[in-house]
Amino acid sequence: MKKTITLCMLALSFCAFSQNKSDQYSLEAGYGASIPVARFSDYSHYEFAFRYMIDESWGIKFDFGSDKFRKDNVPNYGSDYTRFSVQAVNNLARTLNLKNHSDTRFNLLAHAGLGYANIKSMRYPAKDNVGLIMLGITPQVRITDWVAFHLDATYIMNFSQDYDFNGERYSKETDPPSVGKLLNLSAGLTFYLGKNKGDADWR
Repeated sequence: MKKTITLCMLALSFCAFSQNKSDQYSLEAGYGASIPVARFSDYSHYEFAFRYMIDESWGIKFDFGSDKFRKDNVPNYGSDYTRFSVQAVNNLARTLNLKNHSDTRFNLLAHAGLGYANIKSMRYPAKDNVGLIMLGITPQVRITDWVAFHLDATYIMNFSQDYDFNGERYSKETDPPSVGKLLNLSAGLTFYLGKNKGDADWR
């Protein structure tokens, strides 16, 4: 657990932005933890995403994430989890008009969407293909015009999951169709590039 907390605190995400007067592109990479809700495991998480902001309030994000679930000194225990998703992104601080009541150094993004995930058990050779929905929130703190610090928490629900995150297959005779649940946690830095700097997020 101590190791996981350390990973969360030291996790970094790097974003490259190229923008014009009305839109913003971003390339994101992050590292942190992915926690199976109500389960115990050793876990790690990393992700990459491409974000396009259509205007100052709305955008779209294409996301890739990868997670590992293991247990120390237990052979053939755990699974590898890989996901792809398409998400809508909203500048929640602007939508809720928070920028008129607080320092412009703070911002808040929200994102939600649908995706596909693959679960590879460490115990069995088969792979489990599942659909998912996800919802997340990203607080931001602007350090300079070019750099911001952010945290991210994303909740994921997998549907028709045949394998548990510990690698064991659910028994179809005794278990109902499974809905797997994950909580992704990450922290990082956003680097803005281009003449408008981070205006699409902060203006």
